[in-house]
Amino acid sequence: MDIAMKKSVIIVAGGSGVRMGSQLPKQFLLLQGKPVIWHTLTRFLESFEGSEIVLVLPTGHLALGKQLIDQYFPDKGI
Repeated sequence: MDIAMKKSVIIVAGGSGVRMGSQLPKQFLLLQGKPVIWHTLTRFLESFEGSEIVLVLPTGHLALGKQLIDQYFPDKGI
């Protein structure tokens, strides 16, 4: 019997940026021209192709997170 298991990845990016001394949480700061969260999501998408990815963000930054997902990963279902 061949049972396909659905894989899920939960990425918790709930930081506030306080220790970085930034108004913007670290996951949204740029690293090599892209937000840190872009690098994280890209690696997970490459490593776990076909998996469901759930991104957990601070409530106050959900709109920014959605904007970045729509911009960089519009068809990935994150």
